[in-house]
Amino acid sequence: MIRISNIKLPPGYGAADIEKQLRRIGVKGNEYQLSRLSLDARKKEDIHYLASVDLKETGALRPRGGIQLSEIHERPYAPPEHGSGTLTGRPVIIGAGPAGMFAGLLLAQQGYAPVVIERGAPADERTGIVRDFWNGGQIDPDPDSNACFGEGGAGTFSDGKLTTGIKDRNGRIRQILQWFYEAGADEDILYWHKPHLGSDKLPGIMMNIRKRTIASGGSYRFHTRAERLIIKDGAVRGVLLKNSAGETEEMETGCVILACGHSARDTIRILYSQGVPAESKNFAVGLRIEHPAEMINSAQYGKTQDQLPTADYKLTGQSEDGHGVYSFCMCPGGCVVDSSTEPGMICVNGMSLKARDGRNSNSAIVVGVGPADFGEGVFAGMDMQIRLEKAAFRAGGGKIPVQLLGDFINGKESRAFGDVQPDIRGAFAFADLREVLTDSLSSSIISVMPNFGRRIDGFDRYDAVLSGVESRTSSPVRINRDEHFESSIKGLFPCGEGAGYAGGITSAAADGMKTAEEIIGRYKPWI
Repeated sequence: MIRISNIKLPPGYGAADIEKQLRRIGVKGNEYQLSRLSLDARKKEDIHYLASVDLKETGALRPRGGIQLSEIHERPYAPPEHGSGTLTGRPVIIGAGPAGMFAGLLLAQQGYAPVVIERGAPADERTGIVRDFWNGGQIDPDPDSNACFGEGGAGTFSDGKLTTGIKDRNGRIRQILQWFYEAGADEDILYWHKPHLGSDKLPGIMMNIRKRTIASGGSYRFHTRAERLIIKDGAVRGVLLKNSAGETEEMETGCVILACGHSARDTIRILYSQGVPAESKNFAVGLRIEHPAEMINSAQYGKTQDQLPTADYKLTGQSEDGHGVYSFCMCPGGCVVDSSTEPGMICVNGMSLKARDGRNSNSAIVVGVGPADFGEGVFAGMDMQIRLEKAAFRAGGGKIPVQLLGDFINGKESRAFGDVQPDIRGAFAFADLREVLTDSLSSSIISVMPNFGRRIDGFDRYDAVLSGVESRTSSPVRINRDEHFESSIKGLFPCGEGAGYAGGITSAAADGMKTAEEIIGRYKPWI
């Protein structure tokens, strides 16, 4: 197989455009596979796609026009050889987000019969619970099922972005994308350079991955909390479980994968009290900002916007006091969602459907924070999150607090929306967002807005809508592990976003796979 790269294609391209370019360099026939597609929008007068295709070709080819040829040397994913140790009980995975889900799938396929424990609801049930909450319900009736807890984790109600900066030397990412595709994701995730699943597709995809895990010998337990570990002589001996009816059970196991997600504050605190080592880590907090999707499209694409997908952006800057400020979790054609998990607190996230055809585009504008901002101590960052979320709840009277960007900058109370009408899932109310953020956070966001407005025309428009607080960008705690992915508590394997080792769906899934590989390499299969 050879790869033909750097094939330039126009906006609105079709298969005929690819085949025409291939014929120009001597390719006969049309037996090829699209392996990568990206959009180059750096020059608005020359926006184009760049494609790579793979094909079997024995004839002489004549590369021209910047087209490049290379042999394909990608290694297919392969799990490690099975170890010789004996498991004490089935492996238990705490959390059914991306890390736990893919650790479970891999272990099940290799014969280890994992048990996935999830405090929240399965995806289909969870979708209804979240919808009811956004329509005026309360967190209290089911605090363990919301936009962060439940099958699929926090990513289920976001955008389903699969981009990542980690390297793929072992084929894990290609395997993850293939599993997503086989579970019902659109084929374009296999080649698009910024793949995403869409929150309308995600629940069905998650359920199909679960079914595949169960068919391979694994099992899931929903509405079940891991109350604490059973530890003896510095090693895991089991997990104390508690279901929604209040019934407890001790499950014997010598192998626990901790994939609890970045919002499981109670779980992380309990583990620390049991002697599981952890430390604080830097993270970021800020606000969501909404603009008309058409404005972002025009600013990014110019006259060709009607032929191109909904535009995204990535912005970075530095505040006057040296804080890094950047856009985070940008949702083209998406909406803002209430992602609160605890009574008396408000936090927000962004969400897009697969079509990304909403009227607004939004992203978080966040400020990187560290001990100088939140203080010393393992849970100092977590405590800062809680203070901000409580302040947001108070400011909005229990609703998502919102404010026009211009009023936020000028310290004025907003009384009406301008041309930008918010697209928010959950109740919202006008508030002074400076009462939510610290002075340092507010001034950091304000200081970069002129720069962002120069880079994207209209970004700093007066009537852009802000909402808050965006506080769950990543875990503020890292649960320590060694080079073999194991805590100093033997048999405990922290992984994913909640343990502080990933930052998104794909990186969390890959970390879950790497953790599962460590177990496979140590032990014989269970079945």
